[in-house]
Amino acid sequence: MPPYLFFPWFLLEDLTLSAKLTYALLLDRAQLSQLNGWTDEAGRVYIIFPIERIAKILGKSMITAKNVLAELEAMGLIERRQQQFSKPTHIYVKLPDGQKVSHP
Repeated sequence: MPPYLFFPWFLLEDLTLSAKLTYALLLDRAQLSQLNGWTDEAGRVYIIFPIERIAKILGKSMITAKNVLAELEAMGLIERRQQQFSKPTHIYVKLPDGQKVSHP
């Protein structure tokens, strides 16, 4: 089986296609962060995923990648926290109310 991205059913509504794909990418990265123990002081899993990398994967501009992250944040699907000067932003991937993650 080739590598694949998990695509939650709740993504089928209310988002642009780029936002849906980006959320699936971020969710995949969050699973890696969880396996690697990337948690903040409150125990929440975070990811570091530069905007440049998101833009490259999507085949879009940096402005589009920034807009997609803003769209996901406005929908409550991610939270971005700026760290100290020159440190990368932490991205927290959220699930909508009532959604659960199940692993095969």
